[in-house]
Amino acid sequence: MWLTSMFANPLIKRFIDNHLWWIVQAIAYAVFAFMIGKLIGKGGMMVAIVLIAIPIVIFFLAFLLMNPGAALDGSMIVGFFSAGITRYVVAPWGLAMDGFLFIGWLALFFKKFRDTDWSPLRNDVMMVAMVWYGLVILELANPEMNGVECWFYAMRGNGFYQVLSFGLVFMLYREQRYLDRFLSWTIILSLIGTAWGFRQMITGVDEAEAKWLYVDGFALTHMLAGVLRVFSFYSDAGQFGASQAHVFVVCAIIALGPVSTKQRIWYGTGAIFCFIGFAVSGTRGALAVPALGAVTYLVVSKNFKILILGLAMLGSVFYVLKYTKAFQSVEQVKRMRTAMDPEDASFQVRLKNQRTFARHLATRPFGGGIGAAGYWGFRFKPNSLLANTATDSYYVKIWAETGIIGICLHLFMFGWFVGKGGQVVWNLKDPVLRVKIAGLYSGMTGIMFASYGNQVYSQLPTGILMGISIPLIFMAPHFDKHN
Repeated sequence: MWLTSMFANPLIKRFIDNHLWWIVQAIAYAVFAFMIGKLIGKGGMMVAIVLIAIPIVIFFLAFLLMNPGAALDGSMIVGFFSAGITRYVVAPWGLAMDGFLFIGWLALFFKKFRDTDWSPLRNDVMMVAMVWYGLVILELANPEMNGVECWFYAMRGNGFYQVLSFGLVFMLYREQRYLDRFLSWTIILSLIGTAWGFRQMITGVDEAEAKWLYVDGFALTHMLAGVLRVFSFYSDAGQFGASQAHVFVVCAIIALGPVSTKQRIWYGTGAIFCFIGFAVSGTRGALAVPALGAVTYLVVSKNFKILILGLAMLGSVFYVLKYTKAFQSVEQVKRMRTAMDPEDASFQVRLKNQRTFARHLATRPFGGGIGAAGYWGFRFKPNSLLANTATDSYYVKIWAETGIIGICLHLFMFGWFVGKGGQVVWNLKDPVLRVKIAGLYSGMTGIMFASYGNQVYSQLPTGILMGISIPLIFMAPHFDKHN
């Protein structure tokens, strides 16, 4: 009775009417706190950590959905660190790349779908990339394939990431400041990789890296004559060397261009340290990146005197490595010199493997299916010929998985990027923009050439760097027009 009379009191009733929402919230918070306390009491510290992480994850997802451009930044960070972190914490970190790119697209669809201008996606670069990915999808019907699960894992690096990243860049990076931001992120993350590599070279590998080398069996390719091929936190020394060489080419070309003194120092610093990182990796195949990158830049520079001088300098370097023994005591130079020897045992094994592929693929114009060769082939069908024959080359892998039809289409796509990209660089008016795009373009051609020796193009972080660099090259006329 007293409780009923209390709520009937006009003053109390008015207070409840005016503060009902706050009262409901206070009760809800009290009940929520009681339930969390009970959960932590039963589950211990792990439950507490999960409960703390949930609102952080929700806030992070909300931030990405409101800022789809941040998803591309996140994909770059994942691209650099995902391979290295697996040595310390075993988890499917590679799927984080899918998550960031998917959230970026989800954000685009959520933010005023009907009012969004989708016309930037209507271009020849997207069309060519989609045609290639169409073939990747058609490979699901290949009777030789290792199953849908294998296809799903393997196709991500074979075209899926490329289509997603191309589209996001065309839609989101509509101003030149995004080009500068991408270059800055690339240099910062690469310099962190260089510093990590220096730590390995100077103080040695840590416990997790030692396990990767000696327990997982990578010492066979990374400890040569007692000298470590530095791999930093990348997937291996080959990817580390190629990525560092790629960033070196981009930075060196921009630093030599008509940029401000502040930018020249920044890009020059990146070039110097990334060149050292490339050198200590001892990666022979990565030599192609600065070699072809330099030739490409000399061609698009429109300065034929410099072109002749540059070719003479490159010829001199080739002569020293090929026909002399200069600097033979330096292990990295000694290893790179073997790339010039056609009788090198490793090169002969590669040729033998390619002849094996040629015989096997003679009656398979669409190859053995996406994921049939390399790591995924060995995981899903370890006794097959394609899984047990080393591909080494990115192009040989594409050939093995998609056959003569696939490799021809893929080379056509790359040829389109190189040919049309060269035309774009050639016609740019703004000298500063031109040298930055020339750097990206030269780095791209170097990576494509180096991919003959190793699976560079499809591996991270090079894969995501190419996925952002290539559309930026083709957006340069838009930047040039609005400068």
